[in-house]
Amino acid sequence: MFKKTLITTALLGSLFAASSVWAHAHLKSQTPAADSTVSPPAELSLTFSEGVEADFSKVTITKDGADVLVKSLTTQSDKKTLIVTPAVPFTAGDYKVEWHVVSVDTHKSEGAYAFKVGQ
Repeated sequence: MFKKTLITTALLGSLFAASSVWAHAHLKSQTPAADSTVSPPAELSLTFSEGVEADFSKVTITKDGADVLVKSLTTQSDKKTLIVTPAVPFTAGDYKVEWHVVSVDTHKSEGAYAFKVGQ
């Protein structure tokens, strides 16, 4: 009986431990916030649940359906926050941000959100 309990406990423990290995980087917050209306920001900030690799990630920005050129895509020291700097300043209009990231454990995730820059 003790042996069965020990084996069952070991199996359950390994399943819970393995689930953290299968994690993906999920977007926790973004600045400007999704669905907000803001003054023109200097950059975008996307914070994820785990570190991401900027060299293997991509952020696409469109304004009223037209592409906005991204000047740089960098991470902060913890690698959880991507800083997206546009090539030209944001101006009034509706923006869509689409992101595709590769986390430090090589898992891919993607998503999108929108915000508006007011007059």
